[in-house]
Amino acid sequence: MNPWVKQFLPFAALVGVVVVTLRGFTWIRYDDYRRKVKTYSRDEIKALGFGSGKSSTTLEEEYEKIMENIDLGDWNQPRVPRPWTEDPDRE
Repeated sequence: MNPWVKQFLPFAALVGVVVVTLRGFTWIRYDDYRRKVKTYSRDEIKALGFGSGKSSTTLEEEYEKIMENIDLGDWNQPRVPRPWTEDPDRE
């Protein structure tokens, strides 16, 4: 008998069975998740008051607002002692 038939064919059959079995288990898992989580349509979202587009700001606008309130003039970067360096104050 051909060694290809003796070695590859059982392996391919096993892989096929595992794929079909795991597909069924994952379908059960995601179907259970879909049952627990409620999804909303676009009309329901607008009816609840979300996504109405009244205050759509961009990332750049938010960045500019934050940068107006931050004072970077007196900021300095302190030197942090590292464990591998010698500290002259530790005597």
